[in-house]
Amino acid sequence: MSKNSSRGLLGAVVAVLLLAAACGDSGSSDDDGAASGGSTTETTVPDEGAPSADGPAFEFRPLDAGGPLTKAALENGDIDIALLFSSDGAIAANDWVALEDDEDLQPADNFVPAVRTEVNTPEVAAVLDAISAALTVEVMQEMVAAVSIDGENPADVAGEFLADNDLPGELVATGDLTVGSANFAESEVAAELYAGALEAAGATVERKLQFGARDVYIPALVSGELDIVPEFTGTLLSFLDADAAPSNDVDEVVEALRPLAEAQGFTVLEPAEADSVNTFVVTAETADDLGLETVSDLADVDESLVLGGPPECPEREFCLVGLEEVYGLTFDL
Repeated sequence: MSKNSSRGLLGAVVAVLLLAAACGDSGSSDDDGAASGGSTTETTVPDEGAPSADGPAFEFRPLDAGGPLTKAALENGDIDIALLFSSDGAIAANDWVALEDDEDLQPADNFVPAVRTEVNTPEVAAVLDAISAALTVEVMQEMVAAVSIDGENPADVAGEFLADNDLPGELVATGDLTVGSANFAESEVAAELYAGALEAAGATVERKLQFGARDVYIPALVSGELDIVPEFTGTLLSFLDADAAPSNDVDEVVEALRPLAEAQGFTVLEPAEADSVNTFVVTAETADDLGLETVSDLADVDESLVLGGPPECPEREFCLVGLEEVYGLTFDL
């Protein structure tokens, strides 16, 4: 998925454009990909024997890439499973259940601060790492819902989170810093968290939010027009190296990403638990009725369910191909 459409489709690089077509956005994303957030990298299906499913064949309904059509269809009961981004605020707002990807089909795409090397002091890094340490998937969903659904100001939402969590605490940072963001809710919220925490720590911060897509804000970061932007580990890796192999291990992704970033004059700090990856979502009623907590649980369902997602889903490894080969599901296309 990319992050443009409402987020904008979960680009300057062929790999990112391909995934933008593949996955789309959760309703708030940038032009080249990160989830409202979702991953923009394709994943390699593990070379294992596919498990066999004894249940009925599921159906697939082509809708949009994690956008309003898919979410409306899930809400109205026209589909049973929706492919969204894990950071989508609609999940929290509707008390939907994001099924655990227990076989690690999706590549890692965690939130991470990207910081220009010249301003990346230990003090600045400590403040930003403290923010990342506090960000969970559920927290990000709630903040994104407050902005993209309830219409609250991203600065107010971020400020409330910082106050509630006593961030940045006793940490101190100095200097003049410019914080930018992409043009979707997840990025704006994260940027306001970074900016607010740095200001509270003592730095002088200028904000340049909704700066544009990745092919605009990364050159600005390299040139010094921006000092800090929120990023996504897997999507940024594919942007910097179109041939990079995706991984579902965030530590492996960051290890591959750091030398590429540093060669461009910036670095990535510690990733958050919060991510923006392709996620299969059901309503709470469906989860309760069918006993669903993980994607693997779908193999035990004894009725045909309908999955809604981007039209490209049947050909994509993160979608139907992976559901069949990794999770052993069957689809009647």
